[in-house]
Amino acid sequence: MTATAWELGARAFELRERWLYSPTRWVQDCVDFGQGELAAYQAEVMSDLVAKRRVAVRAPHGTGKTSTVALTVLWFATTREQAGYDWKVLTTASAWRHLTLFLWPEIHKWSRRLRWDVLGRSEFDARRELLDLHLKLRSGAASAVASDDPAKLEGAHADSLLYIFDEAKTIPATTWDAVEGAFSGGRAHGLPEAFALAMSTPGAP
Repeated sequence: MTATAWELGARAFELRERWLYSPTRWVQDCVDFGQGELAAYQAEVMSDLVAKRRVAVRAPHGTGKTSTVALTVLWFATTREQAGYDWKVLTTASAWRHLTLFLWPEIHKWSRRLRWDVLGRSEFDARRELLDLHLKLRSGAASAVASDDPAKLEGAHADSLLYIFDEAKTIPATTWDAVEGAFSGGRAHGLPEAFALAMSTPGAP
């Protein structure tokens, strides 16, 4: 027997409600870790992002900061896309090489570990969807933006926004100021919504 359209729709709605504001459940259901799993502190960061909307994390090299950010980007993109939200993810860093050499390759790596059968869609198309520094889906996009060009961050508009700040301690103050408008219009619950995740190694702010 094949599932009816109603059953498929009900299942999609159930998964949407399970994942939309629970990134740790999304990781548990949709990411193939092999023999590993999400570390407790990584799960805490992702959960705090939903609860507090703005989270800053300071940790030394080798603690999984970049993988946490990559998984957060993929969770946000796939769940907002599934919900049909107008969404955007803007990723920036203190230096362009952090985006090109570390963050976006990590996003690509974890995208290859997604359980597409659970997500209910095919793998991202390498020619039309997941490019080197850009993910473009039907309802939104994730992009790399230079931190010394705050106008591009300030000009982002969507019902659902996620800002990523990698190696955040040396990002210019003007860049932080540029995104404040998104939070002034965001709601604690419902749309529009805005989230920000900043990661950095220890050092002077």
